[in-house]
Amino acid sequence: FGKYLIDTWYSAPYPEEHSSLVKLYLCEFCLKYMKSATTLARHMSKCEWHHPPGDEIYRKGDISIFEVDGKKSKIYCQNLCLLAKLFLDHKTLYHDVEPFLFYVLT
Repeated sequence: FGKYLIDTWYSAPYPEEHSSLVKLYLCEFCLKYMKSATTLARHMSKCEWHHPPGDEIYRKGDISIFEVDGKKSKIYCQNLCLLAKLFLDHKTLYHDVEPFLFYVLT
């Protein structure tokens, strides 16, 4: 995740070709997941995102909170749910994100 290597606590239902990997590489801005560091580096050179999609609803210093609409940013919110599942045992929402608003601290 960016420049960090993070040990996760639980598994998440990523697609089969990604779920068996020892390391999963994620873009820290759009949360797209990839199989290799090379693919991530190529993606990062092209990724136009520099913050979560949605509206910045709070800022103090270098801390911001974004409100992300699951209906408007479905793929991002699905990827956020998959990422969250790696750290939450009882997380069950992955694909039906459209009725929800998500709050992302950066």
